[in-house]
Amino acid sequence: MTVVLIYLAIGFIVGIMNAAEIIEEIARFPEDEKGKVVEFVRHLPNAETIAAINEPLEEGRSFKSAAELFAAIDDEEGY
Repeated sequence: MTVVLIYLAIGFIVGIMNAAEIIEEIARFPEDEKGKVVEFVRHLPNAETIAAINEPLEEGRSFKSAAELFAAIDDEEGY
């Protein structure tokens, strides 16, 4: 299945196939292979998730580790 999906993706990218043609090809897969495609698609992030990942962080500090964060909290609380 992986090789076929790569082939279909390349076909789409270079303009040999459109989305409808790819869907038609996937529809011809055996049921267990179609299930793998469905499972793969379910785990793809949606546009909202991608936008959230790419949006800049709010103004504020960032920490490289949990230890660094907890040290900063201790400093603020006077420990």
